[in-house]
Amino acid sequence: MSHRIGRNDPCPCGSGKKYKQCCLESSKHDHREGATWFDEEGIHLVGTGMRPSIEEQEQLTKDYQRNIRKSPLWKRMVSEYGKEKAEQMLKAFQIEVR
Repeated sequence: MSHRIGRNDPCPCGSGKKYKQCCLESSKHDHREGATWFDEEGIHLVGTGMRPSIEEQEQLTKDYQRNIRKSPLWKRMVSEYGKEKAEQMLKAFQIEVR
């Protein structure tokens, strides 16, 4: 089951803010070019453009994981599960091209 992120939904970036107060403005674009949604498998983005190379995917994953470490989500993960378990969980935050 998938759905679009609503304005009043929690922001998928993990900031703890509502989407409209966080990433909504930066994500506004022509919706014919792509779509974003969140479900039990994670955050999905469908867009136009060239398929990223393996190296680009690896760099995107590193950047994404680095941003998670800067977010309130990371602090919550470490608080609830400890740093070692949080690091293991962070490995699941991957960029995947299908």
